[in-house]
Amino acid sequence: MPPGMNAPCEFTVPDMPDSSPPPVCRRASGPPSLLGQLLHDNVQYQGTCATAQFRNYRLSSAFQPIFGLAHRRPVGYEALLRASDETGMAVSPLQVFRSAATDEGTVHLDRTCRLLHAHNYQPLASREHWLFLNINPRVVVEGTRYGPFFSELLRRHQLAPAQVVVEILENEITDEGLLADSVNYYKELGCPVAIDDFGAGHSNFDRILRLAPDMVKLDRGLLQQARHTPTARRMLPNLVSLLHEAGCMVVLEGIEDETEALLALEAGADFAQGYFFARPAAAQHISTLATAAFDRLSRRARDDLHQETSRRNAMLQPIIDAFQRCSADYGAGAALALAAAHLVGTHEVLRCYVLDGDGIQIGSNVTPPGAEHTLHPRYAPLRSTTGSDWSGRPYFRAALAEPGALQITRPYFSITDAAMNVTLSIAMRRDGALHVVCCDIRYP
Repeated sequence: MPPGMNAPCEFTVPDMPDSSPPPVCRRASGPPSLLGQLLHDNVQYQGTCATAQFRNYRLSSAFQPIFGLAHRRPVGYEALLRASDETGMAVSPLQVFRSAATDEGTVHLDRTCRLLHAHNYQPLASREHWLFLNINPRVVVEGTRYGPFFSELLRRHQLAPAQVVVEILENEITDEGLLADSVNYYKELGCPVAIDDFGAGHSNFDRILRLAPDMVKLDRGLLQQARHTPTARRMLPNLVSLLHEAGCMVVLEGIEDETEALLALEAGADFAQGYFFARPAAAQHISTLATAAFDRLSRRARDDLHQETSRRNAMLQPIIDAFQRCSADYGAGAALALAAAHLVGTHEVLRCYVLDGDGIQIGSNVTPPGAEHTLHPRYAPLRSTTGSDWSGRPYFRAALAEPGALQITRPYFSITDAAMNVTLSIAMRRDGALHVVCCDIRYP
């Protein structure tokens, strides 16, 4: 989402000077309920649109589509707070929430915003879409002290809990117990829970595993790093994959141009949000047509894949040809050093070696002349690999699964020289025993 737009949105408060305390956010002992009182006293209606007042700020709603990258259409809308001061000048949600000052004022403002969003969302409401609602971290922790609210809000606006994704900015909450209780409350209610801005601040996988959210929204900073740093770009798909392994759907937010949208596709994210697809707008003015953007993305992704495949094939084909000759000679009984002589002279080849049927390395690596002098001294303890157990490596397992078929790994970090490698491997019989011939190539 755009910077500064992730503040929670909720109910309205009567206009008052800055020196006045906000109204008490407490459920009455009898009717009317807090929700009914807020509706009666604080929300102003103009047709299907509602606004609210908090201190000297006028509050309204905007909604930004969240697109399914595979579905090529909106799967939900995030409610965003829009605010202006008495002169009509736009102010940030953070400024409005700072003005609340106390926990009581923050809870009241947060609930005001959610009421406002739930009402203004009605033109978009559908069982086919989620409504994403942010909840202020202080409200997550303190909200229960001020009485029930959320269930009544959903009932009043005929929103099923399954339609409303509750976004929690977990890295601002230090009390693990209260955070877990809050997440469990919304889950038991039936709402999907999303952890927002993961990757910023103190976010960690330990919390993801404990809280088991339905979705994780990745901080835009991760996307920026992937855009500018090759290492971060390689890591981003793995991060998405880890979150999928943890049972979470993944949203990449803050996507502002085609390059970032392509990174989201490359990373395997499920959903995307940002100016590239659609800007926030009032519900009645929102644009959900991003067909042209998705058509461009698809063409660009196909073109990039074709170019990358062509580049990789151009680089690898001479090495593959040499590796297959090496494997054939080794399988026919030649010593590995002799069979691999022409292979290790090929540009970018780091080493050739053989594993037995259990993944244990037989003998030492065959390397280009002088290669032993290129390894940095700090990695000297890793130099000798004779007898090493590589049975857990993907290149060994893939070769065993398809004897006689050439296997090519994705780039990965090799501890042999502490660098990114690609490995070719092939399983064969030699003297009746299963061997796996391997060749490591420097990843550019």
